[in-house]
Amino acid sequence: MAAADGSYPVSPSPGRLLRLTLAIYSNTKSDADASGEFARNYVVKASAIAAKHGIEMYQQCFSPPNYREAIDAMSRQNKRGWVVDDHDITIEFYFRTFEELTAVNVDPDFQALQAAEGPYVNLIHTVVSLSWVEKYVDSGKVVNIVDGKSTYPPRAALVDLGTPVLGSVEQQ
Repeated sequence: MAAADGSYPVSPSPGRLLRLTLAIYSNTKSDADASGEFARNYVVKASAIAAKHGIEMYQQCFSPPNYREAIDAMSRQNKRGWVVDDHDITIEFYFRTFEELTAVNVDPDFQALQAAEGPYVNLIHTVVSLSWVEKYVDSGKVVNIVDGKSTYPPRAALVDLGTPVLGSVEQQ
């Protein structure tokens, strides 16, 4: 929250937080209840593996048809022209270094977990993206803005994947 003078609390640079997103279709041949049970069991195991290797956040986002229909109606009502993503599940990994992500991918328990996905996940047409995250509102409060400016490192540092941008007071 801004102080009376309009300033925000001083905070160190948040550094670069990377997000790997995988947009996935459910396997239409699997039963919805069985798929839901698989997803609940999967997340328990995947979360433990991700945390063990330093992943900062791992989450699954579900987008059933009625949610997609609702956002499509909003787009039409507001004349936005949005293309509504029709994937069923989006998986997000948030991490600082590729070493953390690689450690998850080569973990034998994670590989075994992925091998069990076949009956529940359509592995064709998965859409993957890699991006960095800049958070400016958290729990209803403005964050990462000091004296009216973002505390994130310069864009050039964030774009260069060879540059370690882990976050420190010196990077303000």
